[in-house]
Amino acid sequence: MHKQLRLVKPGTRRQLICFHFAGGNAEYFLPWKNHLDAQTAVYAVQLPGRGQRLAEGLKTCLHQCADEVVGSLAMLPQRPTFFFGHSMGATLAFETALRWEKRGQSLEHLFISGRMPPDQNSGTDYYRRSDQELIEKVSALGGTASDVFACQALRELVMPILRADFEAIETYQRRNFDTLSCPVSALLGRRDTEVRSDEICRWAEVTSGRFEFQGFQGGHFYLNEKSHHFFQYLKNKISEYDKCVY
Repeated sequence: MHKQLRLVKPGTRRQLICFHFAGGNAEYFLPWKNHLDAQTAVYAVQLPGRGQRLAEGLKTCLHQCADEVVGSLAMLPQRPTFFFGHSMGATLAFETALRWEKRGQSLEHLFISGRMPPDQNSGTDYYRRSDQELIEKVSALGGTASDVFACQALRELVMPILRADFEAIETYQRRNFDTLSCPVSALLGRRDTEVRSDEICRWAEVTSGRFEFQGFQGGHFYLNEKSHHFFQYLKNKISEYDKCVY
């Protein structure tokens, strides 16, 4: 297995590639192995500076990350492929999908979660602010447990990762207006304070394929609930491949 990918669970028919949020890691997706069917292999992208890549330097450019990720995907089996990305991971999944299709590869479906469209930027600069301001922002989103910041050793480990990832997403700019051909689903927690439903629906503009919006109970990190509704939706959309050819 390539160092940029972690196998969450094996599968025999299709594969789902997951892209983590800012400050996250591939291990976030390990519980998903208990919620998806046996035929779906799940891989999680591991960016440098965390997990098994802890010794590597952090990156602050999502375009560079996408270039590296798409290269690692070439090592996977040739079978129906799906991308899922949350928050920063949604933008990285999109950039990787563009490169994937440019290589002549087929993407069955792109799942975008909790992120504004790629031509829109939050205009924030938390990566430049104090540790306390960045911690307060991350804590308000609910993605990182408060005890992580309470422990000095963990805090020293996590802060550089958060700062690098926030720089990557806050300075990201779409380089061109190439579009995808695969279907896209935009997913959002109904109490998300980072992106509105009308904003996330503008992801429809990035594809010539079908587009669908789906809301779920919860805030920006509705995924933490690991709700039956969410996984059932994901499984249903993935299994559609078995019933039709896009």
